[in-house]
Amino acid sequence: MSGQSAFEHVHLELLDAAQVQLRRQALSELLAERYQVLRVLGQSVKSLVCSGLCVVSGEQVVIKRYFDEAAYAAEASGYLLFRSGPIAGMRYQDARHQVLVLESLQGRLPGPADLPEVIAAYATMHATALANIQRVMGHRSTPEFLDPCLSSRCRFPSFDLQGISVGDCKPEHLRITANGVRILDLETHSLQRSVWFDILSMSRFLGAGPAFSWSLEEWIARYCACREIPGHYYDLRKIRDCLQRVQALEPGRMYCEEGLP
Repeated sequence: MSGQSAFEHVHLELLDAAQVQLRRQALSELLAERYQVLRVLGQSVKSLVCSGLCVVSGEQVVIKRYFDEAAYAAEASGYLLFRSGPIAGMRYQDARHQVLVLESLQGRLPGPADLPEVIAAYATMHATALANIQRVMGHRSTPEFLDPCLSSRCRFPSFDLQGISVGDCKPEHLRITANGVRILDLETHSLQRSVWFDILSMSRFLGAGPAFSWSLEEWIARYCACREIPGHYYDLRKIRDCLQRVQALEPGRMYCEEGLP
């Protein structure tokens, strides 16, 4: 691994009305025996996202069909990597036609007051993904990338403190449900990016500025408590530096990290 990780906002072109209709019809025919395709929720040259119903159970679902092979592979692997975490459940997968069917989560979008619970949800996501990796890999090898926000006092962090991030953090990718915070859209996950990218990105979208009731120190304490790791494992100064880079991440701008030597 190079020790460098990057995340860039991408603007996707939209399909025209005729293309949307053709692709929706093709999806309906493909899934006719399993799912009824209802309303188009979102679309681009990369994918078509629709609401739907399971023909047998009547369960509401979200249907995603990708037109980009790499995007499909990334999303599918994300749902495997973060499985058992606070995410939408995968109901059906068709790798040949690049289709994913996910449970439809009922809930509201998050607001600033939800940030503590959002932090806890991302902490659970990170812990779950790293546990899944460890379960598969065992102790045969160790990733080369360390979270660049680790404290210098954390000389030999255990395996589950490696850098990992969901990546594309914005309010529309979260739902506050009766069962707590659930996280959607796992396409941009990375094993070479600080966990703090997720939390700081979301705090920016939720308007958690200087007037927010929680301090960055309290965010660190909350995250570490959820991960059951000592707060000193992360360096406040490094996290502030990360926050500045995240705040500067606008369309056309790129966020990069350098791995520790």
